[in-house]
Amino acid sequence: MKKLLIISLLAFPILFGSCHQKKQNKEEQTNTDNVNMSSDASSINLPDADASTWEEDLSGKVISLTSSEFIERICDINNPKGYAYKGFTPCIVDFYAGWCGPCMKLKPIIEKLAQEYKGEFIVYSVNVDRAQDVCEAFGIESIPTLIFFSRTKQPTKIVGYLEREELKTAIDDFIAK
Repeated sequence: MKKLLIISLLAFPILFGSCHQKKQNKEEQTNTDNVNMSSDASSINLPDADASTWEEDLSGKVISLTSSEFIERICDINNPKGYAYKGFTPCIVDFYAGWCGPCMKLKPIIEKLAQEYKGEFIVYSVNVDRAQDVCEAFGIESIPTLIFFSRTKQPTKIVGYLEREELKTAIDDFIAK
């Protein structure tokens, strides 16, 4: 009986496709794909053209961001008017953790797609253990989570692991809109 209980406890995390972060308010957790991050999608506050003090990296590499770099390059997480993307080239932000199996499985797929979309799309990564303020702002409770940003659209969130073709389709759809 003890062996069955131990095997069940060890198999439980494997049965689920994403890792879960601890959160104080579990009632607010949503597991929906392609969630619009703002209730008012018609009003998007675009930053000034010369507001950014950094240059976008279009090399096709996945760029790791800290909380402060996220706020500098992606958007202000404390803006009551919404999340206005500060960049010019559309991007994906991959929220991950090194201890998350599905995140590590998604990592090489994201790296290959970053190369494939070099110059058209930027791929950033944020370690959820090191950027909890950003995770709170975007309601990141399960990982991997991908958020798509563009200057002309509200952020779009996808929660959970995606196969290469599914992610490629999601990127193509986001760019085309």
